[in-house]
Amino acid sequence: MTSTAWPLPKYTEIETSRKCNRTCTWCPNAEHPVRREQELMDWGLYQDLTVQLGEAGYAGWLAFHNYNEPLLNPRLPKEIQQAREAAPLARPAIFTNGDALNRELLAELTDAGVCSIRVTRYPHSADTPPSYESIGAYLEKVGLAGLSFEYAPVRQGLGALCEADGVRLEVISPAITATYNTRGGSVTTLPLLAKARTAPCLMTATSLVVDYLGQVKMCCCVYPEAAEHRGYVIGTVRDQRLLELWDSDAMNAYRAAHAAADWSLSPACASCTQPLPETRR
Repeated sequence: MTSTAWPLPKYTEIETSRKCNRTCTWCPNAEHPVRREQELMDWGLYQDLTVQLGEAGYAGWLAFHNYNEPLLNPRLPKEIQQAREAAPLARPAIFTNGDALNRELLAELTDAGVCSIRVTRYPHSADTPPSYESIGAYLEKVGLAGLSFEYAPVRQGLGALCEADGVRLEVISPAITATYNTRGGSVTTLPLLAKARTAPCLMTATSLVVDYLGQVKMCCCVYPEAAEHRGYVIGTVRDQRLLELWDSDAMNAYRAAHAAADWSLSPACASCTQPLPETRR
């Protein structure tokens, strides 16, 4: 088993594809064209990353997204199967806008071994309030209304949750303007939450993020296409092993600073309000 001085992450994002079908104004994708064309992570590189996680005994969440829409990736079931074989303790998870989801795809992903699927039903306008009605309409549309969902408020707005064939399925209607933030200043078109942050941040201590090019980023909010974020790329897994980058001097410096609510090394963090999602427990 591979070991590191810093504990293994609780949550790992490997962005195995590039494209997103939406250009939401609360996301930097609306301001940059890079995500409008599809490109998959090199398969050999992805295989190697899952093997490295398996060798380390990684037992946290493993998601297949960052700024992409994972369900647009035709290789996704194969990627889940590969993760299950190479890193059997990892828990594959999908975070999606749900546009491409249906009963058939849900069954395919379940068979592949996914553990959790979170669908966030983004509205057309940022000031649209969350509603259970919109969740119900979506479930009817994609043929999932027959499942036993429980409706309740969630951190992002309103949600519906069920367990189906061992898969945690959650559908969220978000409160954009009340809970979303500027992603460290990479969103400039909306007056989202951007107040000064005084509380420590544990993202760099608990979460590992690799984009479709193999770049390891300081955290999931980093958007390298934005000029002010380019310096927050730690390195590439094409040149160094994944857990070497996770336990690098740069990441450890960020962790120490962020634990003390010190943003001098990462000024973009000073106005970020991103909390840790529930799935990182």
